[in-house]
Amino acid sequence: MKLTKLALFALFAFWAVLVGIPELAHAAAPPPPPGGASVGEMMTNLHKSMRRLPNILTTIAFISGIFLAVAGVLKLKNHVDAPQQVPISDGIKRLIAGGAFLGLPVTTNVIKGSLFGTDAGEIAGGAKGFGVVAPKGPPVALDNVAVTFILNMATPMKYLMISFAFIAGLALILVGISRLIKTAQDGPRGPTGMGTLFTFIAGMALMAIGQSMGNFTVSLFGGGTMKNYAVFTAKGLTAAEQTQMRNVIGAVLMFVSLVGFIAFMRGLFILKLVADGNQNHSITQALTFLVGGALAVNLGSVINAVQNSIGFTAIGFGFV
Repeated sequence: MKLTKLALFALFAFWAVLVGIPELAHAAAPPPPPGGASVGEMMTNLHKSMRRLPNILTTIAFISGIFLAVAGVLKLKNHVDAPQQVPISDGIKRLIAGGAFLGLPVTTNVIKGSLFGTDAGEIAGGAKGFGVVAPKGPPVALDNVAVTFILNMATPMKYLMISFAFIAGLALILVGISRLIKTAQDGPRGPTGMGTLFTFIAGMALMAIGQSMGNFTVSLFGGGTMKNYAVFTAKGLTAAEQTQMRNVIGAVLMFVSLVGFIAFMRGLFILKLVADGNQNHSITQALTFLVGGALAVNLGSVINAVQNSIGFTAIGFGFV
């Protein structure tokens, strides 16, 4: 019997190599950062080196699916031979998990469609972005140094975090599928437990991190557009002064948005740990990171909302 299993597995593996293994779409490579060798270029190189990981996980899932499919068929055969000793659910669970592994791109699309639908929009920057432009001349002033550094690392950091979220989410999807073949004695980690359910939810939310953040932003602000372009209402500011202030404010908002992005991802991980029964975390902590991260990503809208709520306009600027 073991020899038969090994032969079938080798045959299917050889077939998989011949026909090719489906790939998952993931974050595209970011544009090269300006200025040559820099922190941004280091992040870009790290992002490029991570781009093969989803394909490796997909390959592992495909081979695991073949093995589970063969094991499921053999379990069904054993059930026919000895129904009292081998329940039919053993074979069915392996076939379901194997099919989910084999069709991993389809599986992720089904989960994504169930969570976000077909028309869920991603969070998007405003029409004028953050309004930050590269300072002219040597960056001798402290504000110029901060703006130059954040401009250099912001875009590569964004792509790096999206890639990390995609790979982490894909890994959670694989963990969730593997749990389907476990017994119900595992509690929250069992096939029908809350831990398994939230493993799929957190995994897909990480893979579609833009849409996840967009849904929270729409729920909080009524729209998925980030308002981060500073518009000045204070009088007496020259065009050069407004540009300099807009650069500094935009750089601060960029940095806060990156921190909020990380906090939002941490909230998803904590939500999954809570569902697994981890006593060191709570649902309140998870929601704090999720809501706080969404607020930090769209800090311009938060400032507008606070000013409108209290009728305070002395700050001298708002965001569009």
